[in-house]
Amino acid sequence: MTTESGGPRLRSAVLTQAWERIDGVEVLSSADGGPLTRTIKKLIDPLVIRTAARPRLGRPVLDPATAAELTELLLADADRLRATAAWFTHLKRQRRALRITAGNVQDVCFPLAYELATGFGSPGPDAAETAAAALRDLHGEGSAVGVDQLTSYLADPRHSAELTAELRRRWQAESAVPQDITALGAFVDELSDSAWRVLADSAAGHALGLMLRQPGGARRLSEVVREISGLRAPDLGLQRGDRTTVPPLNRSDETGTELLERSVERRVRATLRRLPPDERVSVEALVDDELTRVAAGFGLCLPALAACFALGVVLAPALRPLDGAAPAGVPEFARRLNAQVAREGYVLHARRALAGATPLTPRPDAELLRDLREFAKHFLGRLWVRLHGFDVRGDLPADATDVRDLVTGVVRSTSLDLRTKVRRSLMARLPELEAVS
Repeated sequence: MTTESGGPRLRSAVLTQAWERIDGVEVLSSADGGPLTRTIKKLIDPLVIRTAARPRLGRPVLDPATAAELTELLLADADRLRATAAWFTHLKRQRRALRITAGNVQDVCFPLAYELATGFGSPGPDAAETAAAALRDLHGEGSAVGVDQLTSYLADPRHSAELTAELRRRWQAESAVPQDITALGAFVDELSDSAWRVLADSAAGHALGLMLRQPGGARRLSEVVREISGLRAPDLGLQRGDRTTVPPLNRSDETGTELLERSVERRVRATLRRLPPDERVSVEALVDDELTRVAAGFGLCLPALAACFALGVVLAPALRPLDGAAPAGVPEFARRLNAQVAREGYVLHARRALAGATPLTPRPDAELLRDLREFAKHFLGRLWVRLHGFDVRGDLPADATDVRDLVTGVVRSTSLDLRTKVRRSLMARLPELEAVS
């Protein structure tokens, strides 16, 4: 691989070279003068470079133009990064004074220091009091308090109007990207690390998600699913009509349960439940992050996570446990996932009952049958929630094995939920069944 100035360069080397040109950031630096790993994860990538919005700048190898853009963005934020380093020192000191031990100090205080640098610039004479107050706000906000603050924030007419306008602006700013499903189809077929790296670095997931917002988007998605999996896509519960509409700000304005049209409020409530208090920022910041996330394809900022959801979408139509084995031509991974559910005892029981071979239940439980017929929808709902959690925390699958394990685990947990529902139903009907027998 070429590493000279005229050819591709490792991203880590580009970051280190640019970082060494910024003075006053020693507390954010490693022994070799480059940024700490946590500095990159908690500050540079999400807050300075914003790799969620600029995925090309997050790739491990950069061409000369992209390397120059990355360097320019980092150096342009030098003053704020110096102020962040200074605020971090005050936050560490006040954590000790307040005897706060929750969370890793860098994970907790790097983003908070950047927030203070953004709001106040370099620390002034009252920096100690400001840092202490920020820490009390952060660590004193329990989930219930956070939800109350969220409700109050969104109920304010001025905030509500501004946030709704901002949501629509960001939604409309996301223009459709060229659709290329080659990488997605290759990973479905190969399930290899090399195929995953290509897919994770591509815009395939976002492209499919943004395609759903165009007129006829549902039909076009169905065509993509058929091309890759050979199956017709059923109603997957993604949106109400043939295109995704802008989700509402408040939960009270939701018109259905469709996955991609959930309100910003519902999504941020999930974040508040998911994040421990020591990892939370202000409610205002959480809402702003979610506005960006909502506007991205499939409502997931990180391209690799959008690709994971796109994978789930093309596999989901094969999850039809009531039909038994998947038909010929379906990708092998999808066939294995369906077989994993189809051999469950309660599924076999339901199939026998539908065939009239189970005397005790000539008319099997209608709710169970509906859930089994809509298994793909339940699977995608659970997968999206899991990926949304990853997106909030900035987590990514490491390799193809991680992706396979993620999808397989979601299929299993969806099946276990149905098994539990069946068990409860049987317990409730036990007197009736005993009377028959």
